[in-house]
Amino acid sequence: MDNISDIAALRKWNSIPEDIRKKLLQNVFCGTCGVTTIAPGYTMTYKKGLGILLNGRCAKCGHDVCRVIEE
Repeated sequence: MDNISDIAALRKWNSIPEDIRKKLLQNVFCGTCGVTTIAPGYTMTYKKGLGILLNGRCAKCGHDVCRVIEE
């Protein structure tokens, strides 16, 4: 997975307080493990009307995970 994120997503992400961002990264659902942490190297994109999409891998088992942070 490449580490490319879009600038709109980065701006929105950085507008969220740091403590909340950490909680969001530690509360991702994996179909194998359940609630887990997203591993470093995730990407983020912004979809208008939906919000920020974090795409990456489960820190426990390595399966693909996605987290949506609604607008």
